[in-house]
Amino acid sequence: MKQLLLLLVFSFVVECNFAQTQRKVAVLDMSLYNPTAGASRNLSAIRTMRMIGAPYDVTTSLEDALNYPIILTGSRIEQSSFSSTQQVLLKNYVNNGGVLITSCLRDTTLYAMCGISTMNTFDKYFKITFDTLAAPLFNWIDDSMEVTISLGNPSNTSSFYTQYYGLSTALPLAKYDDGKNAIVKNNYGNGTTYLFGPDFRDIIYRNQIDFDASAQRAYSNGFEPTTDVIFMLIRNIIRKHLPNTVFKHTIPGTSVSTLMITHDVDSRTAMDTMQPFSDYERMNGINAMYNITTHYFHDTWMTNFYIGSWSKVHTLIQDGHTISSHSVGHFPDFDNETLFPFGTIGNTPGNYAPYYSGGVTTGGTVLGELEVSKFLLENDHSVPIKSFRAGHLAYNDKLILGLDSLGYEFNSTFSANNVLTSYPYYGVLERTYNGIESSVLEIPMTISDVFNDISENNYLSKVDIWTDVTNRYAKNHSPITLLIHPNRNYKLLAEIEYLNRLPASTSITNMEEYGRFWRKRDSLNFYTEINGSALSVHFNNEELRFDQSFIVDFAGLDTLYFYDKDGLSVRFDWIPWDYGTRLYYQIDPNLKVTENQQKFQKILIYPNPTTDIIALRLPHDFSNSTIEIFNQQGLLVFSKCALEGELDLSLNSMHLKSGVYFVRAANKSKVLTEKIILLNQ
Repeated sequence: MKQLLLLLVFSFVVECNFAQTQRKVAVLDMSLYNPTAGASRNLSAIRTMRMIGAPYDVTTSLEDALNYPIILTGSRIEQSSFSSTQQVLLKNYVNNGGVLITSCLRDTTLYAMCGISTMNTFDKYFKITFDTLAAPLFNWIDDSMEVTISLGNPSNTSSFYTQYYGLSTALPLAKYDDGKNAIVKNNYGNGTTYLFGPDFRDIIYRNQIDFDASAQRAYSNGFEPTTDVIFMLIRNIIRKHLPNTVFKHTIPGTSVSTLMITHDVDSRTAMDTMQPFSDYERMNGINAMYNITTHYFHDTWMTNFYIGSWSKVHTLIQDGHTISSHSVGHFPDFDNETLFPFGTIGNTPGNYAPYYSGGVTTGGTVLGELEVSKFLLENDHSVPIKSFRAGHLAYNDKLILGLDSLGYEFNSTFSANNVLTSYPYYGVLERTYNGIESSVLEIPMTISDVFNDISENNYLSKVDIWTDVTNRYAKNHSPITLLIHPNRNYKLLAEIEYLNRLPASTSITNMEEYGRFWRKRDSLNFYTEINGSALSVHFNNEELRFDQSFIVDFAGLDTLYFYDKDGLSVRFDWIPWDYGTRLYYQIDPNLKVTENQQKFQKILIYPNPTTDIIALRLPHDFSNSTIEIFNQQGLLVFSKCALEGELDLSLNSMHLKSGVYFVRAANKSKVLTEKIILLNQ
């Protein structure tokens, strides 16, 4: 009787909390319930929520998590994880309207709640294909490489153990190679469960430390969104069950995507040829990253080309670029822990003498490569060295431990294809399943000049590949990191052609600046409240950057307000975004404009409403800008580039149906948006 009374009281509390509409996700840290689960499973759930950018809290208490409208578990639920009382509480939670997102369910008492009848494990699944008809859960998941994601290379004998489910009441959202159920959804009472067959650790953390079963469908210069699709799916589950969700945008400002240009200077040829790259980028206002190999000795691998190149490297800094470390020796066996042990701190050019001969390096250490290259660049050029990329992208298991020990902040050694994600995340000190997360931010390399056959005769075909990959990542609002070795003049022509094809909605950002943006994004804490048809966003700390914008599901709302930690209003404007969302971006409260400027700092549309022909007049500083028209669902229906000096435009709208549209004009620094009504027949 006492237990029943407790359950009734708890059920009442849950219903009251839902009535108050707490608008956060609870990440349930399962370490108290599964002591042997390991840190990586919990970290996978936290990394998912970081990337998604929606408000969340982490708790080790199931009872606390039950006060939230959505629970994402940090690890699988074992048969012995919860007591019988807790099992009943969890069922009541879902029955009363709660949403549970979990993976690898082992507790048979919860099968009915998740709509399954059986569970089996298998280690030879290599792909998952989504049923994208279950929209809107699959908004953004519209590329063939997203509809089917990779778990492993079919040429291997196995991948990793996943679960497949027999169904009772659940609906399948995705299936494995053989048609077995991989991800299922079940309505239980007033609530919903989402059950993943693969462990979150195996489709997030495993990929990010490159311990996957060779799942990448290309090593480089390919679109590989496997991990990102899991993020998008969970984000859409949250959107479905938390109306008017607010997400932190993954790109600064109003850009759809951002490009980071990096150069690896790892040879005498690159050192001698890099200046034209620097000149072109300087003249176009681009701050690129130049990763410098400080090879100060002769071996059979290369000459001491860093010696005597002080002025060449220093010119890069004078041109406004950032320099970073590309190691000392650029050794291809740097990822071999036997040849490159961790070592000790205290390395200098005088006592660190690695040597490469016969395909093997002797005398090398991880700390030696990191410490000496940093020492030389900082002392020779009086700039802080914050970033690193290993030669050949050779990833030593103790690389992050060394970078963290020496004060590096950013690492770009992983290929996005290899780790199956294009978004930044924090590396772990030692590459194990129980690794401790470091402060070093991994920024994966997305596209590069590393082709087997690139030449001055075919570089345009490689630009075609870069452009295709860029456009596909940009649709997911992903950053793109370009690596070019500045050792051939035709590679500069390739870079110029690629940049000429870059969509106007894609900005160019220095890699370290984007890394700082992402750190602030991760640490920004906020919550949202709905009062009638008004949504308010409250920031809990001072980490809000001016270029941090927000994607909002605005349907059903009249107004949206933003408040800082002191309760003061923060000015935001908005533009239409994809899938019916809006992008809210900050307006500088200190911006002073004259009355005359205010009059013309808008797009003039005449007449409005209009039919057939849309006549536009742009502000004086908006020539050579991009003009786009979006429908009310945020879909782009028209795009045009205004020429230099072109302020008056006439656009034919006969192909558009009657309705409300948004005209967007964007130059390098500003975005203007106006509503237009079409009365076409």
